[in-house]
Amino acid sequence: MGVYMVDQPTQPELPEGDKSEKDEENDGFSRWMMWFAGGLAASIFVVLIIGFLLSLTSPAEATVTRIGIIRDIFIILIALEFLLIILALTVLILQIARLIAMLRDEIKPIIGDTRDTVDTAKGTAKFVGQNVTRPVIGLSAFMAGVLAFTRELGGIRRAIRKEPRDDDGGQDDAA
Repeated sequence: MGVYMVDQPTQPELPEGDKSEKDEENDGFSRWMMWFAGGLAASIFVVLIIGFLLSLTSPAEATVTRIGIIRDIFIILIALEFLLIILALTVLILQIARLIAMLRDEIKPIIGDTRDTVDTAKGTAKFVGQNVTRPVIGLSAFMAGVLAFTRELGGIRRAIRKEPRDDDGGQDDAA
């Protein structure tokens, strides 16, 4: 038995300058998210530094009101982040719904077609077994029987025709 290797189709490698639209969209989205996260972290850090500097340079009563304002700004920012999270979860749920619809509408028919193909292959194998293989095997068995019969018939003929040998190696006495 031999082992056969089949070349698997591979996608052509794109040069570094050529990117598909999907890759560019993903790069743009991740770049946007990195800028957003970096800006958020930087703004939090700046606000903390400003609050610390205000507490060191101004009287306590003025600092309390300023820190209260900063606290209120942080509460508003957290509420906005909460709204963004809710929006992201909504988009996620919609994407999952689209995925489920795609699976239902596109994958199930493919599975059905595959099942039909397998059933057709089974039927073809059964047909070939009944209409091709069985007669060939029967003919082969018949021919083997005919060959054995003729071989045995030839052996019986030789056994009947065979003349006894003389002791002198089959030479004539007259000579």
